Parts: sequence; C-alpha cells; structure tokens
Amino acid sequence: MAYWDTGFRHIVDVDGQLLAIDAEVIDTSSLLAKANRPADCPLWLVRAGERFAIQAKQLLRLSQDEVLFFETSDPLKASMLQRLAA
Repeated sequence: MAYWDTGFRHIVDVDGQLLAIDAEVIDTSSLLAKANRPADCPLWLVRAGERFAIQAKQLLRLSQDEVLFFETSDPLKASMLQRLAA
C-alpha cells in the first residue's frame, strides 16, 4: 500500500483543492468543512467523467491507492454555463 510523502494516508480533491486526510472514513460535512465549503452545498463524486451525488452526512471510505475527486457545483448548472460559453 502507498504512503503519501505528506505523512497523511489519503488525498482527495474538492473543486481543484487537494486535501490530505489521515482518517480512513470521513463524513461529507467534515470533508466540506476541510475544503472551506458550506456544509449544506451539494457534493458530487467525479469518476471517469461521470458525476455521482453524495448524500448529506454520508460516510465516505477513502482509498490509499487513488485520489478521489469531488465537486460542489450542480452539474446541470455547470453544463448550462458551458453551453452558454460556447
């Protein structure tokens, strides 16, 4: 198993912000707090270009072998803004 040079066991990305977390399990409100985001904003797991909604106060198991990517923006609003920009 990998051990990150930071001394932390898990790395996650929230809206492009890398966070090092030592706990194996974290709830969504704690993750949002670490990322300085409002606790009530929607959270999406991004994997292979697809977005999966994460429920409020859901427990997330972190992996030592991969970086998990999360977004707090609504994917429908984001896609609409991309279309307007084009």
